[in-house]
Amino acid sequence: MGKIAQGNRMPARERADDHKEHWTPSLATVAGSAALWAWGFLAYLSPALFPAGKGAETTGLEIGFFASQATVVVSAVLLIAISRRIVVTFGRGTLLVAAGAMSTVSLAIPAAIAAEALGLLIGLGIVSGIAASLCGIAWGARYSLGSSHAPATILLSFLLAYGLYLATSCLIPFPFRALVVTALPILSWAFWADDAVKRHRLSSSVFPTRSTGHHLHDGSTMPGELLAGSWEARVMPWRAMGVIMMAALIGNLVSSAIMGFSYDQADSLYAGGVAVCACIVTMALVPLSGGEGAFSVSQLYRTTVTFSAAGLLGILVFGHQGMAAGGALVQGCAMFLQALVYVVVAQSTQREGLAPLLSFGIGQALVSAIVLAGNVLGKQLALMDGSDFVLHAACGTGVLILFLMMANQAAKETEGLPGSEEAGNGRPPQPAGGDGHPADEGSASANEAEIFAAAFGLTPRETEVLTLLGRGRSLPYIADALFVTTGTVKTHVKHIYRKCNVSSRQELLDLLERKSS
Repeated sequence: MGKIAQGNRMPARERADDHKEHWTPSLATVAGSAALWAWGFLAYLSPALFPAGKGAETTGLEIGFFASQATVVVSAVLLIAISRRIVVTFGRGTLLVAAGAMSTVSLAIPAAIAAEALGLLIGLGIVSGIAASLCGIAWGARYSLGSSHAPATILLSFLLAYGLYLATSCLIPFPFRALVVTALPILSWAFWADDAVKRHRLSSSVFPTRSTGHHLHDGSTMPGELLAGSWEARVMPWRAMGVIMMAALIGNLVSSAIMGFSYDQADSLYAGGVAVCACIVTMALVPLSGGEGAFSVSQLYRTTVTFSAAGLLGILVFGHQGMAAGGALVQGCAMFLQALVYVVVAQSTQREGLAPLLSFGIGQALVSAIVLAGNVLGKQLALMDGSDFVLHAACGTGVLILFLMMANQAAKETEGLPGSEEAGNGRPPQPAGGDGHPADEGSASANEAEIFAAAFGLTPRETEVLTLLGRGRSLPYIADALFVTTGTVKTHVKHIYRKCNVSSRQELLDLLERKSS
């Protein structure tokens, strides 16, 4: 297969340019995205911005947090709707403004709380929600444009983010920790810009010119890495994400009810949750060192849900004495499940060739919606009279729901759910070939692909991509085989679709089969 994919049909200079574009996960990707996630934890989920003994009541801060999460949902939906009609560019300047806005929010939050300015806190939440949405989608694109390393990259970034959270909130004294929080968004942007330039030697493919995109040799345009790819939302792993988010909702609801309205509970709960989540991430990363294919999202999901159920049972059995340990388990599992959504979305983006703005916009919106719903419902439980009984009832219901979800998963032979290579799209897993990749599906041979390509005016590189598509290869596999990025493969696929007048891989394969018969 490597010999077919890397044949001598390409001019040497073009092959060298493509090789130069090849990218593997870098320290910049892990550190930069970790700085963004850590900022979210520190700005709204810890007392890092306040001196000791100040800001103990979190009501105002939580309202700002709720506003930010709601804004992420709305802004992600609006971005997707707008981008389906016009080419939206996200250059360095746009993301630098977003990062600067988050840093400004960090400085303004303590002053707004001290002045009891509820309206200002809501405004700051809206600003941070818009900015975080833009930066989160940009890092999502960076994840999905990698080849086979997205799960490890995402989990490493969250692991580092948890470490930054613990180090900043526990080891650094005020006001230095507030300065660290303020600097994190700018640091994240700097890593993003540096990584983008190093990965794409043709910087115009990352930073297209104005609204027209970057013009290619054939007169078409490359819309940039956020928009390149399919916009078929129906192929998103909805079933897998739904199962994960239901478990995350239970965790957020219970931990929010335990936390109440004081940092006396919140500080220890989130610190313990971060520690638990870091342990789960470490457990996930250990098998990855064993080689490609060792990573199993479904196994991680089952382990995390088991830990979450153990935490809920601990609260039920030991009452107040079990809330510290049980709450940390539940909170940590909820946080890890949110990271797992990004893993599933990244895998789906690579497999289906989706536009990162669509897939990660949807992923971010779902995560924020679940966090918002869980925290709002949890606060309502904390307000109720006899809240101990209500909390125990919620824990018991949560255990029952998690048990039923696990039983249902086992009944359906859960090896592919959630988050496997074929999760959420209704297709059975593909049989693996001897190289660990999906086996050939009996589609057209290289000769047939060349005849087909000549009939539709495909370039030599597009012909190579077509050959591998016809054999059931995923976009990351094709990128590895051709020594290019997944984003470059997406652009080739887009051109193939346009020239063949089709809109999906299945339509292309059907057309190829008809022409070959």
